[in-house]
Amino acid sequence: MASKTPAKTPANPLASTVIAPPGYGALTPFDKHKHAGLGLPAERRYRWAGALNAMFVNAAEFGRAALDYPLVFVRAPGNSEPLPAAVLSLEAQRNLFVDADDRWRSGAYVPAYARRHPFCIVQLPGEKNAEARNLVCVEDGALVRSDRPLLDAQGEATADWAPLLKMMEAMEAARTQTVAFGARLDALALLTPFDALALPHSARPLRLQGMLRVDEAKLGKLDGKDLKSLLTRGELRAIYAHLLSLENFARLLDLNQAARGG
Repeated sequence: MASKTPAKTPANPLASTVIAPPGYGALTPFDKHKHAGLGLPAERRYRWAGALNAMFVNAAEFGRAALDYPLVFVRAPGNSEPLPAAVLSLEAQRNLFVDADDRWRSGAYVPAYARRHPFCIVQLPGEKNAEARNLVCVEDGALVRSDRPLLDAQGEATADWAPLLKMMEAMEAARTQTVAFGARLDALALLTPFDALALPHSARPLRLQGMLRVDEAKLGKLDGKDLKSLLTRGELRAIYAHLLSLENFARLLDLNQAARGG
């Protein structure tokens, strides 16, 4: 995983090789010299996520995230495996869970993807006969001078850096498991495309496309061996959390109506 203490990186190796995660600006390696004395803003805001109508989640988050969001699967560019995402709005370029003050909706689960911002871990391809390596990166310009810096004046990690790194490492481990989960659903031919169509009062119909869901009929026809494998891995629980979460499309319609004053 990523190193405990950021190392000096004289040049940005990401500029032409890595696409920043959705919502992020340009990335730069987290550097013990460049970022010494810097920390997170005193109050977390989510303006960067205000135009995201969906956000990636890991399967480990399904139990909690399913209470607030529809959880669907999508085929993201550059990924052959279907990945799960929380749907945040019925409209493009809008996040119903970020308010006018750029705060996340009170009481709603905040996905780990949002909590880790402005950091992420980027996997860089290894040199010949070498494994890929992970590099901690941060959105360029997102950190500020702080009395609670993540790195002290000497570039050493402070107590405030440890929980952030721990969360990112946990996310990476969960991401690997989630990719495998999506690949298994694909291999078992359990996923089927679907659209979400909403008909708000006195407004144009809203339609979300390009989503995948587990087909319950196909799930019911799995043989005992495959079903037991999903149960043993804890994936059957995630599947049912996903299926139950689809009821939250009605909640999105209610939130959309409220946001429009309807």
